Amino acid sequence: MGIPSSRDLLATCVWAAVTLAAVAVSDSLFLRTILGAPIVFLVSGHAVLRAIGIRTTSVSEHLAYAVGTSLAIGIAGGFALNTAGFLGPPGWAIWFCAITIGAALVADSRSDAPDLPPWPGPVRVRFWQGAAIVLALLLATGAYALAVRDETTYRQFSYTELWMLPPAGDRPGRLTVGLRSAETQTHRFDVEITIDGRLSAVFRSLTIAPGETWARQIPVPVSATSQRAEARLYRPDDHRLYRSVSTLVPRT
Repeated sequence: MGIPSSRDLLATCVWAAVTLAAVAVSDSLFLRTILGAPIVFLVSGHAVLRAIGIRTTSVSEHLAYAVGTSLAIGIAGGFALNTAGFLGPPGWAIWFCAITIGAALVADSRSDAPDLPPWPGPVRVRFWQGAAIVLALLLATGAYALAVRDETTYRQFSYTELWMLPPAGDRPGRLTVGLRSAETQTHRFDVEITIDGRLSAVFRSLTIAPGETWARQIPVPVSATSQRAEARLYRPDDHRLYRSVSTLVPRT
C-alpha cells in the first residue's frame, strides 16, 4: 500500500517555501546549500512526477525518475532565467519554488494521481558489508580532509613582474620601466636598460618589499630610425638574469 498522496505533497510545498524564504533573507552559503540541494536534485522532480501521474513500482525507480526530472527542470530554468536576465540565487529559488508548489497543487487536484510506491522493508546487512561501508566512509572523509588541508596550504605560483612601456603622446622621448615584487620577503634587484644594445641606465640594489611597485621614466635619445629598448632584471647576489623585457621605440 502506498503513502497517502497529500502528505508528501504538503511536505514538498513546505520545503519549497522554506527554501525561498531562506534565500530571500539569508546570504549563508551553508543554509542555502542544505535547503536548496534537495529541491534542485529531488523534490521538484518528485512533485512534477506526481502532477503528470507517472506510476512507479519501487522507491529506487521513483527516486531515479525524480532526480532525472529535477535535472531537466534545472536545465529549462537556466534557459528561462538567462533569457529573463534573472540568473541568480533569487531567480533560481523562485523558479524551483513555483515549479514545485504548482506541480504539487496540480497533483493534489487530480483524483487519479497514483500513490508513492511502498517503502521496502528492512534489509539485513552482513558484517562484511557494514565493514565495507565504514571503510568507504573513512576513505571519503580522509580524502576530504586532505583536500581541505591542501587547499589551505596551497600558494598560487606568482613571480616578480617587470615591464617596459614605449613613449606615449604625453611623454615623448621617455620609456617607462617598472617592476612589482611578488616574492615572500624583501629582496634587492638590479635593473639595466639598453637602447640598441648600448647601456642607457642602471639602477643598483633596489630594495623592494613584497607587493611593492617601483617605476621610473627613462629618457630615449632622438633617432630617425626605430630603436630596440630592453630592460633586464638581476639579483645582485649572483648577478643572474631574473627577468627580461623589450619594446620598440618608434622613430622621432
